Amino acid sequence: MRVNANVVNGISLMAIQGANALFPLLVFPYLLTLLGKGAFAELVVAEAMAFYVLTVCLYSFDTSGVNSIVEARKQGDLSEEAECFFNILGARIFLFFVSALPLAGAYHLFSDGSLAVLLAWLCFVLGMIFQCNYYFQAVERNLPLAVFVLVSRFGAVLAIYLFVGGATDLLLASLILAGSFLASGIAAFFYLLYRFGAGNLRSMSVRSIVSLLGDGRHLFFGNISVALFRGANILILAGVSNSAAVSAYAVAEKVVKSIQALARPLNQLFMPKAVKAWSLLPVEEKTPSKAFDLIWINTRIQLGVMFFVMPLGVFAIYVGHLFGLLPGFGDEVLLLIVLLAPAVIFGVANAMFGAVGLTLIGAQAYFARSVFAVGASIFLFSLVASYFYDAVGASVAFVLAEVLLLVMFMWKYQRKLKNG
Repeated sequence: MRVNANVVNGISLMAIQGANALFPLLVFPYLLTLLGKGAFAELVVAEAMAFYVLTVCLYSFDTSGVNSIVEARKQGDLSEEAECFFNILGARIFLFFVSALPLAGAYHLFSDGSLAVLLAWLCFVLGMIFQCNYYFQAVERNLPLAVFVLVSRFGAVLAIYLFVGGATDLLLASLILAGSFLASGIAAFFYLLYRFGAGNLRSMSVRSIVSLLGDGRHLFFGNISVALFRGANILILAGVSNSAAVSAYAVAEKVVKSIQALARPLNQLFMPKAVKAWSLLPVEEKTPSKAFDLIWINTRIQLGVMFFVMPLGVFAIYVGHLFGLLPGFGDEVLLLIVLLAPAVIFGVANAMFGAVGLTLIGAQAYFARSVFAVGASIFLFSLVASYFYDAVGASVAFVLAEVLLLVMFMWKYQRKLKNG
Protein backbone atom coordinates (compact mmCIF):
# COMPACT_ATOMS: atom_id res chain seq x y z
CA MET A 1 0.00 0.00 0.00
CA ARG A 2 2.86 2.38 0.82
CA VAL A 3 4.48 1.66 -2.54
CA ASN A 4 1.24 2.52 -4.32
CA ALA A 5 0.95 5.76 -2.37
CA ASN A 6 4.49 6.73 -3.36
CA VAL A 7 3.77 5.95 -7.00
CA VAL A 8 0.61 8.05 -7.00
CA ASN A 9 2.41 10.88 -5.24
CA GLY A 10 5.32 10.75 -7.68
CA ILE A 11 3.02 10.75 -10.71
CA SER A 12 1.06 13.65 -9.20
CA LEU A 13 4.24 15.68 -8.75
CA MET A 14 5.25 14.96 -12.34
CA ALA A 15 1.80 16.04 -13.52
CA ILE A 16 2.03 19.33 -11.61
CA GLN A 17 5.48 20.15 -12.89
CA GLY A 18 4.67 18.87 -16.37
CA ALA A 19 1.64 21.15 -16.57
CA ASN A 20 3.62 24.11 -15.26
CA ALA A 21 6.50 23.34 -17.64
CA LEU A 22 4.38 22.91 -20.77
CA PHE A 23 2.12 25.86 -19.97
CA PRO A 24 4.63 28.62 -20.89
CA LEU A 25 5.93 26.62 -23.85
CA LEU A 26 2.44 26.37 -25.31
CA VAL A 27 1.44 29.99 -24.80
CA PHE A 28 4.45 32.35 -24.60
CA PRO A 29 5.99 31.73 -28.06
CA TYR A 30 2.47 31.86 -29.51
CA LEU A 31 1.76 35.14 -27.72
CA LEU A 32 5.04 36.60 -29.00
CA THR A 33 3.91 36.13 -32.61
CA LEU A 34 0.36 37.25 -31.80
CA LEU A 35 0.96 40.30 -29.62
CA GLY A 36 4.13 41.55 -31.28
CA LYS A 37 7.42 42.36 -29.58
CA GLY A 38 6.26 45.59 -27.93
CA ALA A 39 3.12 44.24 -26.21
CA PHE A 40 4.80 40.93 -25.40
CA ALA A 41 7.71 42.75 -23.76
CA GLU A 42 5.21 44.67 -21.59
CA LEU A 43 3.57 41.39 -20.58
CA VAL A 44 6.80 39.68 -19.51
CA VAL A 45 8.04 42.80 -17.67
CA ALA A 46 4.79 42.86 -15.65
CA GLU A 47 5.22 39.14 -14.99
CA ALA A 48 8.80 39.73 -13.81
CA MET A 49 7.59 42.44 -11.42
CA ALA A 50 4.96 40.05 -10.07
CA PHE A 51 7.66 37.44 -9.46
CA TYR A 52 9.40 39.86 -7.10
CA VAL A 53 6.20 40.16 -5.10
CA LEU A 54 5.91 36.37 -5.15
CA THR A 55 9.46 36.02 -3.83
CA VAL A 56 8.55 38.22 -0.87
CA CYS A 57 5.25 36.40 -0.24
CA LEU A 58 6.65 32.88 -0.41
CA TYR A 59 9.29 34.04 2.08
CA SER A 60 11.17 30.92 3.20
CA PHE A 61 8.13 28.72 3.64
CA ASP A 62 8.66 26.53 0.59
CA THR A 63 11.53 25.03 2.60
CA SER A 64 10.81 25.85 6.24
CA GLY A 65 7.09 25.21 5.78
CA VAL A 66 7.79 21.60 4.79
CA ASN A 67 9.91 21.19 7.93
CA SER A 68 7.20 22.76 10.12
CA ILE A 69 4.39 20.57 8.76
CA VAL A 70 6.53 17.44 9.10
CA GLU A 71 7.22 18.29 12.75
CA ALA A 72 3.55 19.12 13.43
CA ARG A 73 2.41 15.81 11.95
CA LYS A 74 4.80 13.93 14.22
CA GLN A 75 2.62 15.09 17.12
CA GLY A 76 -0.37 13.33 15.57
CA ASP A 77 -2.67 16.28 16.33
CA LEU A 78 -4.61 17.82 13.43
CA SER A 79 -5.07 21.08 15.34
CA GLU A 80 -1.24 21.52 15.53
CA GLU A 81 -1.02 20.94 11.82
CA ALA A 82 -3.85 23.40 11.13
CA GLU A 83 -2.29 26.07 13.35
CA CYS A 84 0.99 25.78 11.46
CA PHE A 85 -0.77 25.94 8.08
CA PHE A 86 -3.00 28.93 8.82
CA ASN A 87 -0.21 30.97 10.39
CA ILE A 88 1.98 30.45 7.34
CA LEU A 89 -0.96 31.49 5.16
CA GLY A 90 -1.52 34.58 7.29
CA ALA A 91 2.14 35.53 7.05
CA ARG A 92 2.06 35.23 3.26
CA ILE A 93 -1.10 37.32 2.91
CA PHE A 94 0.44 40.02 5.13
CA LEU A 95 3.58 40.02 2.98
CA PHE A 96 1.46 40.30 -0.18
CA PHE A 97 -0.10 43.60 0.89
CA VAL A 98 3.21 44.92 2.23
CA SER A 99 4.97 44.28 -1.09
CA ALA A 100 2.24 44.56 -3.73
CA LEU A 101 0.79 47.95 -2.81
CA PRO A 102 4.09 49.92 -2.93
CA LEU A 103 5.08 48.14 -6.15
CA ALA A 104 1.78 48.96 -7.84
CA GLY A 105 2.09 52.60 -6.79
CA ALA A 106 5.66 52.90 -8.05
CA TYR A 107 4.76 51.12 -11.31
CA HIS A 108 1.89 53.53 -11.89
CA LEU A 109 4.06 56.60 -11.25
CA PHE A 110 7.29 55.66 -13.01
CA SER A 111 6.46 53.08 -15.68
CA ASP A 112 4.98 53.51 -19.12
CA GLY A 113 3.31 50.11 -18.86
CA SER A 114 -0.33 49.51 -18.06
CA LEU A 115 -1.13 49.31 -14.34
CA ALA A 116 -4.06 47.03 -15.19
CA VAL A 117 -1.67 44.47 -16.69
CA LEU A 118 0.46 44.49 -13.53
CA LEU A 119 -2.63 44.13 -11.32
CA ALA A 120 -3.71 41.18 -13.43
CA TRP A 121 -0.35 39.50 -12.82
CA LEU A 122 -0.68 40.09 -9.08
CA CYS A 123 -3.58 37.59 -9.27
CA PHE A 124 -0.90 35.05 -10.19
CA VAL A 125 0.85 35.85 -6.90
CA LEU A 126 -2.36 35.38 -4.92
CA GLY A 127 -2.91 32.07 -6.65
CA MET A 128 0.53 30.80 -5.65
CA ILE A 129 -0.06 31.92 -2.06
CA PHE A 130 -3.33 29.99 -1.77
CA GLN A 131 -2.02 26.99 -3.70
CA CYS A 132 0.22 26.08 -0.72
CA ASN A 133 2.44 23.65 -2.65
CA TYR A 134 4.68 23.16 0.38
CA TYR A 135 1.85 21.57 2.37
CA PHE A 136 1.00 18.93 -0.24
CA GLN A 137 4.71 18.11 -0.56
CA ALA A 138 5.12 17.78 3.21
CA VAL A 139 2.20 15.35 3.60
CA GLU A 140 3.21 13.54 0.38
CA ARG A 141 -0.29 13.72 -1.08
CA ASN A 142 -0.10 15.78 -4.25
CA LEU A 143 -2.94 14.18 -6.20
CA PRO A 144 -5.62 16.81 -5.37
CA LEU A 145 -3.26 19.65 -6.27
CA ALA A 146 -2.34 17.89 -9.51
CA VAL A 147 -6.00 17.78 -10.51
CA PHE A 148 -6.50 21.49 -9.76
CA VAL A 149 -3.35 22.48 -11.67
CA LEU A 150 -4.02 20.32 -14.73
CA VAL A 151 -7.59 21.55 -15.15
CA SER A 152 -6.74 25.22 -14.69
CA ARG A 153 -3.67 25.18 -16.96
CA PHE A 154 -5.50 23.29 -19.73
CA GLY A 155 -8.37 25.76 -19.53
CA ALA A 156 -5.99 28.71 -19.78
CA VAL A 157 -4.19 27.32 -22.85
CA LEU A 158 -7.55 26.75 -24.53
CA ALA A 159 -8.73 30.26 -23.66
CA ILE A 160 -5.52 31.85 -25.02
CA TYR A 161 -5.92 30.11 -28.37
CA LEU A 162 -9.64 30.89 -28.59
CA PHE A 163 -9.95 34.45 -27.33
CA VAL A 164 -6.62 36.29 -27.80
CA GLY A 165 -6.36 37.77 -31.24
CA GLY A 166 -3.75 40.52 -31.21
CA ALA A 167 -1.89 43.26 -29.35
CA THR A 168 -5.16 44.84 -28.20
CA ASP A 169 -5.80 41.73 -26.11
CA LEU A 170 -2.74 42.22 -23.91
CA LEU A 171 -4.80 42.67 -20.74
CA LEU A 172 -7.04 39.73 -21.60
CA ALA A 173 -4.01 37.48 -22.14
CA SER A 174 -2.57 38.56 -18.78
CA LEU A 175 -5.87 37.88 -17.02
CA ILE A 176 -6.11 34.41 -18.54
CA LEU A 177 -2.52 33.47 -17.67
CA ALA A 178 -2.64 34.79 -14.11
CA GLY A 179 -6.22 33.61 -13.65
CA SER A 180 -5.11 30.03 -14.22
CA PHE A 181 -2.91 30.18 -11.12
CA LEU A 182 -5.58 31.99 -9.11
CA ALA A 183 -8.13 29.30 -9.99
CA SER A 184 -5.89 26.41 -8.91
CA GLY A 185 -4.93 28.33 -5.77
CA ILE A 186 -8.51 28.96 -4.69
CA ALA A 187 -9.44 25.33 -5.36
CA ALA A 188 -6.49 24.10 -3.26
CA PHE A 189 -7.32 26.50 -0.43
CA PHE A 190 -10.94 25.39 -0.17
CA TYR A 191 -9.82 21.76 -0.26
CA LEU A 192 -7.53 22.38 2.74
CA LEU A 193 -10.13 24.54 4.47
CA TYR A 194 -12.50 21.57 4.27
CA ARG A 195 -9.78 19.30 5.68
CA PHE A 196 -8.98 21.51 8.67
CA GLY A 197 -12.35 23.15 9.22
CA ALA A 198 -13.08 26.86 9.04
CA GLY A 199 -13.01 27.04 12.83
CA ASN A 200 -9.26 26.48 12.85
CA LEU A 201 -8.81 29.87 11.19
CA ARG A 202 -8.95 31.21 14.76
CA SER A 203 -5.58 29.56 15.41
CA MET A 204 -3.97 32.30 13.33
CA SER A 205 -2.23 34.80 15.62
CA VAL A 206 -0.06 37.86 15.19
CA ARG A 207 2.52 36.50 17.63
CA SER A 208 2.89 33.24 15.71
CA ILE A 209 3.15 35.06 12.39
CA VAL A 210 5.88 37.36 13.72
CA SER A 211 7.73 34.34 15.11
CA LEU A 212 7.55 32.54 11.74
CA LEU A 213 8.86 35.61 9.92
CA GLY A 214 11.73 35.91 12.36
CA ASP A 215 12.70 32.24 12.17
CA GLY A 216 12.74 32.21 8.37
CA ARG A 217 14.52 35.51 7.80
CA HIS A 218 17.86 34.03 6.69
CA LEU A 219 16.33 31.86 3.98
CA PHE A 220 14.16 34.78 2.92
CA PHE A 221 17.14 37.11 2.49
CA GLY A 222 18.75 34.38 0.42
CA ASN A 223 15.65 34.04 -1.74
CA ILE A 224 15.50 37.79 -2.28
CA SER A 225 19.14 37.73 -3.34
CA VAL A 226 18.42 34.92 -5.80
CA ALA A 227 15.85 37.20 -7.41
CA LEU A 228 18.67 39.66 -8.17
CA PHE A 229 19.93 37.37 -10.92
CA ARG A 230 17.07 34.97 -11.67
CA GLY A 231 14.35 37.55 -12.10
CA ALA A 232 16.17 40.77 -12.86
CA ASN A 233 17.55 40.08 -16.33
CA ILE A 234 14.28 40.87 -18.08
CA LEU A 235 13.99 44.14 -16.17
CA ILE A 236 17.65 44.95 -16.86
CA LEU A 237 17.18 44.30 -20.57
CA ALA A 238 14.05 46.44 -20.57
CA GLY A 239 16.14 49.29 -19.15
CA VAL A 240 19.36 49.03 -21.16
CA SER A 241 18.35 47.21 -24.34
CA ASN A 242 15.25 46.94 -26.55
CA SER A 243 11.94 45.07 -26.73
CA ALA A 244 13.34 42.56 -29.26
CA ALA A 245 16.06 41.49 -26.79
CA VAL A 246 13.53 41.34 -23.94
CA SER A 247 11.16 39.17 -25.98
CA ALA A 248 13.85 36.76 -27.22
CA TYR A 249 15.39 36.35 -23.77
CA ALA A 250 11.98 35.88 -22.12
CA VAL A 251 11.05 33.03 -24.47
CA ALA A 252 14.45 31.32 -24.09
CA GLU A 253 14.33 31.64 -20.30
CA LYS A 254 10.82 30.11 -20.24
CA VAL A 255 12.07 27.13 -22.24
CA VAL A 256 15.09 26.53 -19.99
CA LYS A 257 13.06 26.89 -16.81
CA SER A 258 10.53 24.44 -18.22
CA ILE A 259 13.28 21.88 -18.79
CA GLN A 260 14.54 22.56 -15.28
CA ALA A 261 11.03 21.96 -13.93
CA LEU A 262 11.23 18.34 -15.09
CA ALA A 263 13.62 17.62 -12.21
CA ARG A 264 11.44 19.21 -9.55
CA PRO A 265 9.04 16.28 -9.08
CA LEU A 266 12.00 14.19 -7.94
CA ASN A 267 13.18 17.03 -5.71
CA GLN A 268 9.70 17.47 -4.23
CA LEU A 269 9.29 13.72 -3.83
CA PHE A 270 12.55 13.13 -1.98
CA MET A 271 13.06 16.43 -0.12
CA PRO A 272 10.48 15.63 2.61
CA LYS A 273 11.98 12.14 2.90
CA ALA A 274 15.42 13.65 3.54
CA VAL A 275 13.93 16.06 6.09
CA LYS A 276 12.14 13.21 7.86
CA ALA A 277 15.26 11.05 7.87
CA TRP A 278 17.25 13.94 9.33
CA SER A 279 14.63 14.65 12.02
CA LEU A 280 14.76 11.02 13.19
CA LEU A 281 18.54 10.95 13.60
CA PRO A 282 20.04 11.16 17.09
CA VAL A 283 21.64 14.52 17.80
CA GLU A 284 25.17 13.08 17.71
CA GLU A 285 24.61 11.79 14.16
CA LYS A 286 23.40 15.11 12.76
CA THR A 287 26.72 16.00 11.17
CA PRO A 288 27.55 17.91 7.99
CA SER A 289 28.80 14.70 6.37
CA LYS A 290 25.46 12.99 7.05
CA ALA A 291 23.56 15.98 5.66
CA PHE A 292 25.76 15.97 2.56
CA ASP A 293 25.10 12.26 2.05
CA LEU A 294 21.33 12.65 2.44
CA ILE A 295 21.24 15.52 -0.05
CA TRP A 296 23.53 13.78 -2.54
CA ILE A 297 21.43 10.61 -2.54
CA ASN A 298 18.38 12.67 -3.52
CA THR A 299 20.21 14.97 -5.94
CA ARG A 300 22.17 12.53 -8.09
CA ILE A 301 18.96 11.10 -9.58
CA GLN A 302 17.84 14.56 -10.65
CA LEU A 303 21.24 15.36 -12.16
CA GLY A 304 21.23 12.10 -14.10
CA VAL A 305 17.78 12.86 -15.48
CA MET A 306 18.83 16.36 -16.51
CA PHE A 307 22.04 15.20 -18.23
CA PHE A 308 19.84 12.92 -20.32
CA VAL A 309 16.75 15.07 -20.85
CA MET A 310 18.31 18.51 -21.40
CA PRO A 311 20.19 17.72 -24.65
CA LEU A 312 17.15 15.88 -25.98
CA GLY A 313 14.93 18.84 -25.19
CA VAL A 314 17.22 21.35 -26.87
CA PHE A 315 17.58 19.08 -29.92
CA ALA A 316 13.80 18.61 -30.15
CA ILE A 317 13.32 22.39 -30.11
CA TYR A 318 15.93 22.76 -32.87
CA VAL A 319 14.19 20.14 -35.02
CA GLY A 320 10.83 21.77 -34.44
CA HIS A 321 12.30 25.11 -35.51
CA LEU A 322 13.76 23.60 -38.71
CA PHE A 323 10.37 22.23 -39.72
CA GLY A 324 8.54 25.43 -38.81
CA LEU A 325 6.52 23.81 -36.03
CA LEU A 326 7.43 26.30 -33.30
CA PRO A 327 6.23 29.85 -33.94
CA GLY A 328 8.20 32.42 -31.97
CA PHE A 329 11.44 30.35 -31.90
CA GLY A 330 13.78 32.36 -34.09
CA ASP A 331 17.54 31.85 -34.49
CA GLU A 332 18.30 34.26 -31.64
CA VAL A 333 15.98 32.38 -29.28
CA LEU A 334 17.67 29.07 -30.16
CA LEU A 335 21.12 30.53 -29.49
CA LEU A 336 19.98 31.84 -26.11
CA ILE A 337 18.50 28.44 -25.19
CA VAL A 338 21.85 26.78 -25.87
CA LEU A 339 23.64 29.41 -23.77
CA LEU A 340 21.21 29.11 -20.87
CA ALA A 341 20.93 25.30 -20.85
CA PRO A 342 23.96 24.59 -18.56
CA ALA A 343 22.24 26.59 -15.83
CA VAL A 344 19.77 23.72 -15.50
CA ILE A 345 22.42 21.33 -14.15
CA PHE A 346 23.83 23.81 -11.66
CA GLY A 347 20.35 25.01 -10.64
CA VAL A 348 19.22 21.50 -9.72
CA ALA A 349 22.25 21.00 -7.49
CA ASN A 350 21.86 24.45 -5.92
CA ALA A 351 18.22 23.82 -5.00
CA MET A 352 19.18 20.83 -2.85
CA PHE A 353 22.62 21.71 -1.52
CA GLY A 354 21.57 25.31 -0.90
CA ALA A 355 18.37 26.04 1.01
CA VAL A 356 17.60 22.41 1.92
CA GLY A 357 21.05 21.11 2.87
CA LEU A 358 22.36 24.25 4.54
CA THR A 359 19.20 24.46 6.63
CA LEU A 360 19.83 20.94 7.92
CA ILE A 361 23.30 21.88 9.18
CA GLY A 362 22.15 25.20 10.63
CA ALA A 363 23.93 27.35 8.05
CA GLN A 364 20.98 29.55 7.03
CA ALA A 365 22.95 32.74 7.73
CA TYR A 366 25.75 31.56 5.48
CA PHE A 367 23.17 30.73 2.79
CA ALA A 368 21.80 34.26 2.96
CA ARG A 369 25.23 35.91 2.87
CA SER A 370 26.58 33.82 0.02
CA VAL A 371 23.50 34.20 -2.15
CA PHE A 372 23.45 37.94 -1.55
CA ALA A 373 27.12 38.25 -2.49
CA VAL A 374 26.60 36.28 -5.70
CA GLY A 375 23.32 38.04 -6.49
CA ALA A 376 24.70 41.55 -6.05
CA SER A 377 27.83 40.77 -8.07
CA ILE A 378 25.90 39.16 -10.91
CA PHE A 379 23.37 42.00 -10.95
CA LEU A 380 26.17 44.47 -11.65
CA PHE A 381 27.77 42.10 -14.15
CA SER A 382 24.45 41.65 -15.94
CA LEU A 383 23.95 45.41 -16.21
CA VAL A 384 27.26 45.77 -18.04
CA ALA A 385 26.97 42.58 -20.09
CA SER A 386 23.38 43.33 -21.15
CA TYR A 387 24.28 46.87 -22.15
CA PHE A 388 27.06 45.71 -24.50
CA TYR A 389 25.79 42.28 -25.59
CA ASP A 390 22.00 42.47 -25.08
CA ALA A 391 20.31 39.11 -24.42
CA VAL A 392 23.56 37.16 -24.88
CA GLY A 393 25.15 39.07 -22.02
CA ALA A 394 22.13 38.47 -19.79
CA SER A 395 22.29 34.72 -20.57
CA VAL A 396 25.98 34.50 -19.64
CA ALA A 397 25.25 36.31 -16.37
CA PHE A 398 22.45 33.87 -15.56
CA VAL A 399 24.65 30.79 -16.01
CA LEU A 400 27.63 32.34 -14.21
CA ALA A 401 25.46 33.02 -11.17
CA GLU A 402 24.44 29.36 -10.85
CA VAL A 403 28.07 28.25 -11.14
CA LEU A 404 29.26 30.66 -8.45
CA LEU A 405 26.43 29.64 -6.12
CA LEU A 406 27.35 25.97 -6.33
CA VAL A 407 30.99 26.80 -5.61
CA MET A 408 29.95 28.78 -2.51
CA PHE A 409 27.67 26.00 -1.21
CA MET A 410 30.22 23.24 -1.76
CA TRP A 411 32.88 25.29 0.01
CA LYS A 412 30.71 25.45 3.12
CA TYR A 413 30.21 21.67 3.23
CA GLN A 414 33.91 21.03 2.72
CA ARG A 415 34.82 23.52 5.42
CA LYS A 416 32.37 21.91 7.84
CA LEU A 417 33.68 18.46 7.02
CA LYS A 418 37.33 19.45 7.52
CA ASN A 419 36.61 21.27 10.77
CA GLY A 420 34.56 18.41 12.13
